[in-house]
Amino acid sequence: MKLNKYTKIEITFFIVYFYVFKLLSNLEYNFWERKLKGFSGVDIEFSFLYGTSGLLAFVVFYQIIRSYLVNGKLFRLLVYLVLFLAGYALYQKVVNYIYSQLPFLSGEFRHLATNAYQAKSIGYSFAYMFKEFLAVGCLVFVIHSMKQEEKVRQLKEQQLMSELTYLKSQLQPHFFFNTLNNIYSLALKQSEDTAPLVAKLADMMRYILYKTDLPLVLLKDEITFIKNYVEVEQIRYRSNINISLDVQGIDEHTDIAPLLLLPFIENAFKHGVEEEETTGYITIKICKIADELILEVENSVAPKRYTGEGVGLVNVKKRLALLYPDKYTLIVQPKGAIFYVNLSIQL
Repeated sequence: MKLNKYTKIEITFFIVYFYVFKLLSNLEYNFWERKLKGFSGVDIEFSFLYGTSGLLAFVVFYQIIRSYLVNGKLFRLLVYLVLFLAGYALYQKVVNYIYSQLPFLSGEFRHLATNAYQAKSIGYSFAYMFKEFLAVGCLVFVIHSMKQEEKVRQLKEQQLMSELTYLKSQLQPHFFFNTLNNIYSLALKQSEDTAPLVAKLADMMRYILYKTDLPLVLLKDEITFIKNYVEVEQIRYRSNINISLDVQGIDEHTDIAPLLLLPFIENAFKHGVEEEETTGYITIKICKIADELILEVENSVAPKRYTGEGVGLVNVKKRLALLYPDKYTLIVQPKGAIFYVNLSIQL
């Protein structure tokens, strides 16, 4: 049976706390108080046997803390703590009696167990128990915090997938409907651009259907998709719009989140030059230097066309914050008749 990471942390804690620490404590006591080096046989018996009995008891305590403290059930926690302390005193008596009767243990250890069994005290100090409670309680809170962080991370991943699905649905109807109309117009004219346009559209649809469900894709594939997108738009706008795409430094191995760059480029067409009545321009530069990817998009904007950031830009900002926290810078600047975007990502 494969153990999850939380169970492994719990097992490691209990082994270290109830076995390793007891051995180290005995080693230190022997060195400073008894002027001895190393362990004796009784030290090993003591550490292993009382470590085991303590571990079993505090596994029960761990379950009490985990069930009632983190859930805020303080009254039940208090009741079970009192019951645990009472039960632990009886448990210690039973354990010491059993150890005192086991013939295969050393005489010295059985003598220690007999004295502990016959002692009239409750078998522990409250200061010692507080230390044990504090240590086990810290473990509970660490595990609880890790689980909460994992839940938050899973929610963020679900949010990312929802936003990516939304982005894909946002792109497909707008872009592909217009492209199919362009293909229809070109086909009526028996234009030689019809076949290449169909091929590029097919490549783009294939990429969206089969690649963008992955958490990461190759940067070179993302760039190929963007090139196809720009070339399709160039055919659509013909000579009315001056479109420039410059790509440099893209290697074969770098990964990136899918459809992360597209909204900035699509925004330049959809909210920038789409309503230009005469001429306009779009300049796109994509450059990778070492581990840094830089995207620059600058486009003209029809007079009185810019009305603020669209849903696409708001959406991609959220994705950037979730996917590349503290690893990106984004500048979005509308300047009159010009809209400028600069995105830098540490991949």
